[in-house]
Amino acid sequence: MDLGFRLFKDDETPLYVQAADAVRSRIVGGEFRPGDRLPSVRGLSDDLGVNPATVVAAYRILTREGFVATRAGSGAFVAEGAPVDEWTAGCGVSAPADETAAPVVVDMAANAPPLDLFPLDDMKRFIAEAIDADGGRAFEYQDTAGYGPLRAVVAGRLSAGLGGQRSPVDPGDVHIVSGAQQGIDLAARVLLRRGDVAAVESPGYRGARDAFIAAGARVDAVPVVGGALDLRALERLASSRPLRLVHVNPTFQNPTGAVYAAERRDELAFLAERYGFYVIEDDQFSDLAWDGSSVPSVRSFDGAGRVIFVKSFSKSLMPGLRIAYLEAPSSLRERFEGVKRSIDISSNGLMQRVLERFLSSGRFEAHVAAARTRYAAAYAAFDVALAPFTPSGLSWESPGGSLNLWLSLPPGIPARSFASTSLAEGCAVVPESAFRYEQDVEGESDRHVRVSFGSVASDSLARSAMILGSVASGRVSQ
Repeated sequence: MDLGFRLFKDDETPLYVQAADAVRSRIVGGEFRPGDRLPSVRGLSDDLGVNPATVVAAYRILTREGFVATRAGSGAFVAEGAPVDEWTAGCGVSAPADETAAPVVVDMAANAPPLDLFPLDDMKRFIAEAIDADGGRAFEYQDTAGYGPLRAVVAGRLSAGLGGQRSPVDPGDVHIVSGAQQGIDLAARVLLRRGDVAAVESPGYRGARDAFIAAGARVDAVPVVGGALDLRALERLASSRPLRLVHVNPTFQNPTGAVYAAERRDELAFLAERYGFYVIEDDQFSDLAWDGSSVPSVRSFDGAGRVIFVKSFSKSLMPGLRIAYLEAPSSLRERFEGVKRSIDISSNGLMQRVLERFLSSGRFEAHVAAARTRYAAAYAAFDVALAPFTPSGLSWESPGGSLNLWLSLPPGIPARSFASTSLAEGCAVVPESAFRYEQDVEGESDRHVRVSFGSVASDSLARSAMILGSVASGRVSQ
């Protein structure tokens, strides 16, 4: 059966996530209805040209989300009661009934740098330099672990940030990957086996949960409270079940903006050693503290080889670079290289050379400094524009960095309905439920929205604040 979609094998998004997204979109769009039989694992894998395990992983994700039900001996079906409406509201997949009158939507759900901040002049220069220097070698299959000079630069930067708490980083322990999501996926494939227990932050990053589910793990949600993962809840989990892997995003956490204190990071590393689990430390925003400050990484407190550090440049440079790195304990080096080789052989050689030039030339620091200034100014403008609506019950704290704001809603307004109404009025935001894995308890898990104020043009901020404030106040067009 031809579903009319294809997977992008050179994309950083794992194939099983792409397949799950494609099937889900057809359920949400009404092409598949409750009770409809879905393509068989073998049939869909043949159509897409992927291993059947990819489709099994995709169906596993959709089953956990409530979209798919499996029947022994009969295959997979669209579940009765599939959460189509919740997903539509949660992800902004909606449109006004009269599309000809649809407002221009300001996308504050993007969590990505605005186009005008992309360092295009540097990109053009570094691409030309890389081709002039290496010619066709930049387009050959690369070393699976990554371009040697880039790994060396990364190791030097990591070593400089350790503050003497660990020995210098060996470039051999640095692995270049095709985006942070691939790094998380690699760690899940290396460390998890079917039936293992893994944990994610709640609210937290859905991509980590999907990677763990695809690997066959049982996933537990651990709350983010008081500015960090609830370490007492994590310890209870680790002491009662065979916990294998934990994903954290400790610096300007997505979506809450929390920054784990150094003491919490140290304790997390200690718990990992004590209970024998691994930690994926996912770093998206550490470069983007507006005052230039930093907190030591969890990995810097790791003396037992239990932390895998994954660093993305999608927020600090541009998403399309599609190059990230992970640093892992030496004991896992060969396993990471082997799994990486089986997935895509190697990451883009030209873009690895471009990133090496960004990091070696000083242009990365200059660009990040400009980005910090831009995002701080954007927040200040948005804060002023939103302030008149605090009487409606909106509240927030300055994130101090990154490009996102965790906005608390007035009592009695579910975030999903707030996001849906805001979208209809012309502003896209993401509700808290989109970042939750556990079941909602009387609406307690859907009281915030993530607002990416740094993702949009400066002249859109006042209009966006007006829309969000009007929705919170109940003053919107009918």
